[in-house]
Amino acid sequence: SKARSNLAEMEDLFYDLGSFAVDDPSMEGMSLQDTIKAVKPNILIGLSGVGGLFTDEVLTTMNENCATPPVIFPLSNPTSRSECTAEQAQRCTGGRAIFASGSPFPHCEVDGKILSSSQCNNRSGLPFETELQAGDIIASSQCNNRYIFPGLALGAALGQTGVVTNAMINRAAEALVELIDEDDLTRRATFPEKADIREISCHLACRTFEQAVEEGIKPANKQMLEAYQHGGEEELREYIYSKMWYPDYRPLVYLPPGKGE
Repeated sequence: SKARSNLAEMEDLFYDLGSFAVDDPSMEGMSLQDTIKAVKPNILIGLSGVGGLFTDEVLTTMNENCATPPVIFPLSNPTSRSECTAEQAQRCTGGRAIFASGSPFPHCEVDGKILSSSQCNNRSGLPFETELQAGDIIASSQCNNRYIFPGLALGAALGQTGVVTNAMINRAAEALVELIDEDDLTRRATFPEKADIREISCHLACRTFEQAVEEGIKPANKQMLEAYQHGGEEELREYIYSKMWYPDYRPLVYLPPGKGE
């Protein structure tokens, strides 16, 4: 934070900034590994674009200083820019890591467990178990914006809020977590597996619109606002679903002239 003398002023621009940014220059110049030893974080997010930044030593130190399963998110892409691979993260943490990446990685195996990499966790056929056995799949997700953006945009555009606030974005992210169930948690999945994308988008749109109303924003879509005020969340969801496009077409059968007359 040495070069960030304006943290107090930035609080107005970044929601809840004080909870994760501290004006403490005492650790300036420390290596990433030494910083992990000092701070003992439980989540490591890579947004650097520097491939291999999360070395084996860094990941091992992260694991040793984290009582809970360490969250490892190397989000840079393409693959050559990723801070580490799925195999590295799981090998260095003994398969404990909750992993999501910005680039795709192949499956890896650690201690007899197949660790599934880069799944979007919304595809049918991906197994999930309440108890992990040898050969079971542990999720290592490719972090994909298809979950947040459609629902966030749907809530703001359909509601005609006129603005997307930081709190609305955060509310959408929190709404996605609400759809993760115990089976997903057992697999250490970072996205809900059993909810389809239309359900996810509706849920996020609902929460985004609710947040806008709570912030005092006056949505131009009065019909949507009336649905929310009249029937609460249930009627709001019904309205959102009614405005979604469904690719349903009437079957067309060609009949030659004279046929069927």
